[in-house]
This record gives sequence, C-alpha cells and structure tokens, in this order.
Amino acid sequence: MIEIRSFLREETSKLHRELDAIVGGFSNRAAYARFLQGSYRHRAPVEAALLNATAVGASSWQPRRLMPELEADLADLALPLPAAEAFHLSNDMAAFLGAAYVLEGSALGARVLVKGVGVLGFGPEYGARYLSAQAGSLDSWRTLLVALEGLDRQAWDAAAQASRAVFVHAIQAFTSEELSPA
Repeated sequence: MIEIRSFLREETSKLHRELDAIVGGFSNRAAYARFLQGSYRHRAPVEAALLNATAVGASSWQPRRLMPELEADLADLALPLPAAEAFHLSNDMAAFLGAAYVLEGSALGARVLVKGVGVLGFGPEYGARYLSAQAGSLDSWRTLLVALEGLDRQAWDAAAQASRAVFVHAIQAFTSEELSPA
C-alpha cells in the first residue's frame, strides 16, 4: 500500500529536482543573498496563505512563523525586502496539507544548507536565523506527516496539486530577475 508521503514525493519529484538545481549551494555571500531573497519571495506569501487558511483551525498541524527570522537575515546582509507574488490556496484540508508538505519539507533541506552558510560566517545569531530555525527541529514535519496520513485517498490528488503549485511558486521566486547579489 502506498503512503501519501510517497505519493506526494513522486508527484512533485520533477519540480523538486528543478528547484534543488536552482537553489544549489552557497559558494559566496552573493549566492547566499540570492537564496535569502528568493526564500522571502517564496515563503512570505505561502506562509501567509497557510496561516490565513480556513483549514488551519481544524488541523493538528500548525504553520510555523519563520518570516521574522528571514527578515532579520535580510537586514543583517543589508538587503531590502524583495517584492513577492501572491500565492492562492483553496480552502480545503487537502490543499492546506499539500502546500504545507512542501513548505515544511524544506526543513529537511535546510539541515544541509545551514551547514554551508557557517563557512560564510553566518549562524543562528547573525545571517542564518531562518535556516537555523527551519532546520532546528523536525517536530513540525512529523506532526504534518501524521495529519497527511489522515487524508482520505480521494483527497490525495488535491494535496498533490497544491504541492506542485507551491513548488512552481518557489521556482518562480528563485528565478526572478529582481533578485540581486549583495
């Protein structure tokens, strides 16, 4: 029997690989600055959509508020808050959890990325608060997985559609010509 986590992983694998290739690593301060700007352009509207979703009140999983840390990191690097494109989320539990799967799943990648910024002189107190907070605990990820498992099989396609939409939004955010090096 296939689990929803495996289903969503398969449904988003191409987009996930594309985003990973775009984000890459942080060979210098400018590359990290672009990451922070892209993260803001992506996370600000998606986090807001999740926090304002009707389903948030009925879910055992609750979105994490990481924008203050991300905004502080941008300020540390003297970067302005970039413009962000809105993200629209339908008001059903499947879409809510499907979108959350991508945003919260990025904590797994953050555990790798946070190690790379240390060599650039950034850490949990300066410049890498966002990645450090995101990578700090997998409790939210585990709670989300339990909530996802509670979805009926017929809702999986809606969850996958929302997951793909979040990945597409991220790809657009990270490939924006508005991003500038620090």
